[in-house]
Amino acid sequence: MALNQAVTSGFSASLHGLRGLAALAVVLFHWYQIFPALSRQIEPLFPEGSVLNPVSYFGFGWLGVPLFFVLSGYLLGSKVIDQRLNRGFITRFWRRRLLRIYPAVWFHLLVLLALAPHIAGLVKPEMWDSLGLQFLLWINMPPQMQAPISNVLWTLPIELSFYLLLPFLGAISRRVQWVVVLVGALFITLGWRAYWLLSQDLNNYVVLLPYLDMLPGTLFTFMAGYSLNFLHPVASPLVRRACLTLSFTGFIALLQWQLLFNEVYWTGHWILVVWPPCVALTIAAMVYFIDQPSMPVRWLGHPIMVWLGNISFGVYLWHYPIMRAMKLSAPDLWLSPLLSFVALPAALLLALPIATLSYRFIERPLMGWHNAPAQSL
Repeated sequence: MALNQAVTSGFSASLHGLRGLAALAVVLFHWYQIFPALSRQIEPLFPEGSVLNPVSYFGFGWLGVPLFFVLSGYLLGSKVIDQRLNRGFITRFWRRRLLRIYPAVWFHLLVLLALAPHIAGLVKPEMWDSLGLQFLLWINMPPQMQAPISNVLWTLPIELSFYLLLPFLGAISRRVQWVVVLVGALFITLGWRAYWLLSQDLNNYVVLLPYLDMLPGTLFTFMAGYSLNFLHPVASPLVRRACLTLSFTGFIALLQWQLLFNEVYWTGHWILVVWPPCVALTIAAMVYFIDQPSMPVRWLGHPIMVWLGNISFGVYLWHYPIMRAMKLSAPDLWLSPLLSFVALPAALLLALPIATLSYRFIERPLMGWHNAPAQSL
């Protein structure tokens, strides 16, 4: 079985930097949503759908989420492919993944609940009746389809579902060619997304989102990353640069395609079925060509980017409630374009220290990372 030595050999600074970049992309997306005053000043300066309009790209910051999914498939897949998948290994794997997620989330929820009486609207009244489901992360899952207290938590049940499935995917990959597994995942994803799009009389992507993006609807994104473990490293720097440029160009082209359908994309359209798998492929290709040990992308491996990778889960968890608290505490303050811009670094100045503390005192100790923080997954 051919395995990509970039991952199996251990720590990859570039991938750690990518994780930090994914977190920052999601931060930018939520800043764009919560503090829109500056964006509204800039947008009229460009023709609608213009590739030169920087604001149009802010709205794609949510693509940090599929980047997280691809990285999870790639990195965690390397942990199971060559292992004896006995009960002991699977139990240890699952326990490690649960410790990676739940304690940090519980601390996050406890702080939100403590602040809720002091910041009106931070926690909606109806959420108090679902605290058990929130702490279990049974969010956007049947039968209740409970909405999350904090919007960013919606991705975590999907991640947890993949963690549960991954050891069995590793077992299947030993008996079936990885290409067959990948194609099977593609059909599952397309079929799932098409079913929900066609069977529901709903013209609102936000309403459809919990159904579309359950694990079957995102499985191909994880598997696109998982499949990278079976590819051989690229020997030629020239080929690697050409392929990286080509995949990045394809990624930008897909963004433009979505912009052309922007009005109908968010109301329910066939592009909701095919666009996410296409984006997953281009993201996976970029990840693969970035993660070549003989040709590292140096700026992604910079210590600051590696640090951001270490604390990326905390940044992802904390930036959104911080921005919400800022907005709810002084809603009129952020109507100024200048102050709406200031809100971004201000939120980061709060989120980064909290995320660092979460990593240092919650995530790393519980994961047993005292001596190997670089191997966090």
